Amino acid sequence: MRILILLVGLLILKNTTTAQSVTPGAYGLKEFSVHDKKLGLVQFYVDTVNIHRKAPLFIEVNGSGGLPLCLYVKGNKFVTTPTTFNQELFSKTRDKYHYVILGKPGTSFCDTLNLNVSVKEYQENPSQVLFAHQPSEEYTRRLSLEWRVEATRLAINYLISHGFWDKTKIAAFGYSEGGQVVPTLAVQEKRVTHIAPVVGSGLNQLYDGIMKWRIKAAKGELSQQQAQDSVEVAFSRIADIYKNPTATDKETGGHAYLRWASFGTTVPFEQLRKLSIPIYMVAASQDDSSPIYGLDYLRLEFLRLGKTNLVYDTCVGCNHYLSAPGGGNTTGPTYIDKILRWVEGR
Repeated sequence: MRILILLVGLLILKNTTTAQSVTPGAYGLKEFSVHDKKLGLVQFYVDTVNIHRKAPLFIEVNGSGGLPLCLYVKGNKFVTTPTTFNQELFSKTRDKYHYVILGKPGTSFCDTLNLNVSVKEYQENPSQVLFAHQPSEEYTRRLSLEWRVEATRLAINYLISHGFWDKTKIAAFGYSEGGQVVPTLAVQEKRVTHIAPVVGSGLNQLYDGIMKWRIKAAKGELSQQQAQDSVEVAFSRIADIYKNPTATDKETGGHAYLRWASFGTTVPFEQLRKLSIPIYMVAASQDDSSPIYGLDYLRLEFLRLGKTNLVYDTCVGCNHYLSAPGGGNTTGPTYIDKILRWVEGR
């Protein structure tokens, strides 16, 4: 049983096809690589639409895990190429902005994954790629909140120094784990003008797992004693994480202690309260991965502090992927459309 919640990044799947787009260029992206003494190899990707024109920057900070931005999945008599960057965001920003996304440490743009499944099995459970893919040793050794923030700042500095930015806006959109990265990014990188944390965390992420057990008990899914036993195990594991904050040979919930300790030391609310730039936050009321309770508390604290720079948007009845659990269709503008209109108007 997992003691801590595993936050997974958004996996946007294309229809099963024989298409074999496995290079950045096939998706309209250009790869940049920078070697840094502290961070190692940092790879980031910029859309190729009007790439030689100065423009505002729109940075996507994606979710957790060591997945590449593209996977070449080979199943039984089929292949498909799912991607882990937000293609809607990419398609709606590339004409006006320079869309930017970073790869994870030690992770190439695309990787091959062999699955012994049929097309039907894959379509019924496409998220199996999350668990079949093994992250690199470099990813495990380096991935932390600090790495993601500093690597993103490196990319921003590179793009500015090489004439990509028009000196207007730099917007940072963070999904899931990325929603925990962008507050610290904005605190440390003063040129960021807008942030949009989407289904991230408001409080210490390690608290999310504690809430999970309490909620199960309140719903009658566990007895109060069973929940308390699980909470005690969780606190024991959390104590071990804080005692070994740089350990990469210990892991829980699919991540090394290094990763958990870094995200469990810098609390999103404490960073967000420092900011005066516009913030557009999206929460999902039925999110099991990033429970809405901590985000609601953040909204309350902004009111208490008299801060007026937060837009708080609740996706009612939505899960971590901002869709209804049953896959029902939604009407009206998407949250991407809302965020883009907000950036334009601020």
